[in-house]
Amino acid sequence: MLTVRADFEKRCDEIKVYLDWLAEMEKSTWDIPGGLPSTMKAAAMLLLYNVVESTMTNVVEAVFDELQQRKVSFDLLSPEFKSAVLGNVKNCAADKLTPKLVAITTDIISSSFDKAKVFNGNVDSKKIRDTLKDFGVRKTHAYDEERLHDIMVARNRLAHGAESFGDYGKDLTAPQLLEDYERVKGLLTYALNDFESYIGQRHYLGVT
Repeated sequence: MLTVRADFEKRCDEIKVYLDWLAEMEKSTWDIPGGLPSTMKAAAMLLLYNVVESTMTNVVEAVFDELQQRKVSFDLLSPEFKSAVLGNVKNCAADKLTPKLVAITTDIISSSFDKAKVFNGNVDSKKIRDTLKDFGVRKTHAYDEERLHDIMVARNRLAHGAESFGDYGKDLTAPQLLEDYERVKGLLTYALNDFESYIGQRHYLGVT
């Protein structure tokens, strides 16, 4: 989890520098080409979504890494985690899964995990709540930040070309983006803390 948290902090620092620069640009008399500020503000939404999905993907991967390192048997997992693993297995091609299995009770957990399929562009507060529930992670926060859904929708529309960066960004302001940043960072900090406790206290086991 140390590397996950370090990556999170690094990405947050990069976004904060970018948003602070946008705030200065808004207040300045710099000669900025027309349309560019709107495009750059829209791009900030992609940065905000990126830190959400990357952080959540990394914490889930950290759980599977922990289980692999400790050679935890499937039989020892909590009921919630067993269901999550079986859900992963269902989505795996048998011909790709079976060659990796030597001892099924241990190898099936790590072999069924596919980082590329964890979220795939659909992370908002509800998805985070569902992920915590699926793994049996004990929550210390409500995870009901509605703005994450707006950020996810914006990311998908921009990434898939449904709306131009200039059109989307024209109504955004730097203060609003900085507020979104603080909301995202705050919620993800709770998620990191909850997953850290989950791994550290081995709540993935059937008996804790």
